[in-house]
Amino acid sequence: MTTSWSARFDEFHERAAAQTGLSDFGGSDYHEGLRVLLAALDDRPPAAGTKTASAEGLIVAPLAARLHTEAQWKANPDYARREIPSPLIVMGVPRTGTTALHNLLDQDPQFQGIQKWITGAPIVRPPREEWETHPQYQAAAANVAQMAAIAPDVMTAHGVYAHEVDECLLPMAQSFTSNFFPSQLDIPLYDQWLLGADETESFRRYKDVLRLVGLRDDRRWLLKNPSHVFGVEAMLAVFPDACVVQTHRHPASSLASLVNLLDNIMRAYTGEGTDRPWRLARETAFWAEAMRRTVAIQDRYPDRFVNVRQGDIRQDPLAVVRRIYGHFGIPISEEAERRFAAWAGANPPEGQSAHAYEAVKDLSAINDAFGPYIERYAL
Repeated sequence: MTTSWSARFDEFHERAAAQTGLSDFGGSDYHEGLRVLLAALDDRPPAAGTKTASAEGLIVAPLAARLHTEAQWKANPDYARREIPSPLIVMGVPRTGTTALHNLLDQDPQFQGIQKWITGAPIVRPPREEWETHPQYQAAAANVAQMAAIAPDVMTAHGVYAHEVDECLLPMAQSFTSNFFPSQLDIPLYDQWLLGADETESFRRYKDVLRLVGLRDDRRWLLKNPSHVFGVEAMLAVFPDACVVQTHRHPASSLASLVNLLDNIMRAYTGEGTDRPWRLARETAFWAEAMRRTVAIQDRYPDRFVNVRQGDIRQDPLAVVRRIYGHFGIPISEEAERRFAAWAGANPPEGQSAHAYEAVKDLSAINDAFGPYIERYAL
C-alpha cells in the first residue's frame, strides 16, 4: 500500500535534516500550511516518477532553507536589531514587466537586493569579491548553467543568474503559506486554503531574512515578487512604509505568457508538460483575486503606490524611473543616471523578447474575471 503524503510529514523533515546536518526548524507556525499541502497532494497526487520526485523536492527545499536560516540567525544574533526602512517593492501579475523593472532599478547603487544564490539558503551576504569562491554561489551557478542547457526557453523567458537579484518567492516558501507551491503543483485544496490564509507571519519571517542578509549593508532594500499582489495587505502590515510599484499589462497576454513559462519549467524538471487549460483557469482565478485585493488596498493607500505599464518600461525606462523616484522622493545620483542610460541602451524599445507563446483563443473568462481591473488601468 502506498504511503499517503500526509503520513510523510516527519519523513520530509528527516530528509531536510539529513541533507543539511541541522535539526532546528524554528517554530511550528509553518505546520498548518505544510499539512494542508500534503493533504492537497493526497487529494490530487502527482503522477508517479519525475513528477512525484519534483513535488518531494518542492517540500524538502523550503524545509532545508528553514534549517539554514535558523542556524544563521543563531550565529548572527545582531540581525534582530536591523531595520528595513521604506523598501522599494516591485509587484504585479507575472509577465507584466516586474523582472525588467526590478533589473532596471537595481542599476542604482543606493539599493541592495537579495541575490539568487542566497535565496535558497539565506546567509549574511559576503563582500562581492568573495562570491565566486563561495561553495553556495558555485552550486547556484551550476544549477543555472544546467537549466540553460536543458531548458533554454526558460532562461530566455525568465532567466536569473546566480549573481543577479531575485524575487522574494523562494525565501517566503519557508513558511509554507505561499503561491510557490500551487504555481508548480496542481493542488486545488491548497489553493482553497490559501485564499483565506494570513500571510503576515510569512512576511515577518522574510523581513528577518532580509535583516540577516543585509547585516553588513546599510543600503535601502529593493524587492520584487509578483505574488505580493495577492498578499498585499499582509505585506503592508509588515512593511508599513513600503514604496510599492505595480506593473500592468492586459491579462490575456500576461497569463498566456505565464502558462507557457510554467509549462516549460515543468518540462525541464519532469520531462512532461502541464494541463494547460486547467493551468490557465487556475492562474486566471488566482491573479484576478490578487488584483481585486490590490485595487482595494490602492484605494485605501494611494500614496504608497506608483502604477507602470509594461510597455512604458521598454519605451522610456528613464521616464519610468523619474516618475517612481519623484513620487517617493528618492534621490537620483549621477552614477545611477549613467547606469540607467546604459540599461536603456542595452534594452532598446525595438528589441523584442525571444519568449514565444500561444495566445489565448477564448478571452471571455479572462475578460469577465479581470473586467474592472482592465477598465481601471485602460489595458
